[in-house]
Amino acid sequence: MGRRDEVLRRQSARTKFKNSDMDFAFNWTLGVSQIIGMSPGEVLAAVSTTKDGDPRSWRDSFYSQGEYLSRRANDFEREGNLRAAGHSAFGAAYGRRFALHFEDPTLPAWGSTVVGMEQEFARAATLWEVPIRPVEVPFEHGTLPGYYLEVDDHPRPTVLMIGGGDTFREDLFYYGGYPGGQRGYNVLMVDLPGQGNTPAAGFTFRHDSSTSISACIDWLEQHATAPDPRIAAYGLSGGGYFTAQAVCADPRITAWIASTPITNMALLFRREMGAALRAPGWLLNTLTKALGRANAILDISLKKYAWQFGTSDFAEAIARVQTEAPTVPPETITCPSLFLMGDGEATELRRQTEELTTVIQRGGHDVTIRRFTREEGDAHCQVTNLELAHLVVFDWLDHLFDNSTTGRLV
Repeated sequence: MGRRDEVLRRQSARTKFKNSDMDFAFNWTLGVSQIIGMSPGEVLAAVSTTKDGDPRSWRDSFYSQGEYLSRRANDFEREGNLRAAGHSAFGAAYGRRFALHFEDPTLPAWGSTVVGMEQEFARAATLWEVPIRPVEVPFEHGTLPGYYLEVDDHPRPTVLMIGGGDTFREDLFYYGGYPGGQRGYNVLMVDLPGQGNTPAAGFTFRHDSSTSISACIDWLEQHATAPDPRIAAYGLSGGGYFTAQAVCADPRITAWIASTPITNMALLFRREMGAALRAPGWLLNTLTKALGRANAILDISLKKYAWQFGTSDFAEAIARVQTEAPTVPPETITCPSLFLMGDGEATELRRQTEELTTVIQRGGHDVTIRRFTREEGDAHCQVTNLELAHLVVFDWLDHLFDNSTTGRLV
């Protein structure tokens, strides 16, 4: 771990909490409040009762806020104020979503909270008449859950949103689904193996993400009302690695956006976790248990990652990354690309982004890198300035795809 109190460096400045992972989660929730759902005041109300570094108090605070917003949505709905009811229901969904952020996925509370989040999200989308529907993408022995936002029945470019190690498909609605629909894009948001609640269905993180992403494109070609060959893959965090694999393997992806791109996951782990990876597995487990006793947030995070990898402990997950995660050859990336990178990112994330940009430029291909400074909000995945990130992403796509068609979400 970069420091004793964080999984990975993801921002340059502390906002509220001394615990770095909790502080980043707070910035994440506050960033989402710019888009739809919980307001900044409601986020601040939740964290006002949260004890620094205590995952239980975080869960209780956000779950309680979600329950309050559900009751408020009920009141608005009874009054016939459907727009306000939908707004509160989106907030209720996200209150539960962030209660899950520091929840143990092996306990019963995890499953019931996931169900509550999904129900409130569906209610909110219906009340607001957002043209989004839940989908199931066939993949191997089952299906991958997702949402498809289809603006209308006209051909439109599609953004395929892929999250990272900490995301649910509901997060992708805030990061690209809703703002994409407002800009006239169809958006497909899917939980790949290991993401969201897919480990409960037997899908855990794997080395060949391109296969599941290609399955998503297969679904899109079969189910879009008006199929359009303009498909952009947008990867967030670890999704920058998953989509890097896909753009090399599937020529149907005609544009790539990553925040940030990752071509060598094993090297990222080695350089950012340092000495921890050089320890034998038994010693690493001993060290992480000792750290967990001193840092309950880190402890719950490592338990969740082990569950997502389908392993018994964090040391086994680390070993799998080192032996199984393939390196993506930078020279194989030829589609137009946009990379978003905050100055507060981990050193190796910045290095890989800059190196990949240089290689693509030398190959004569279209690539743009957008750096977010501390003054703009330099946190990982632009969580502290999502509105600016959306402007950058969709302005770039508008220019690339000449997306001048009318008809957008209101």
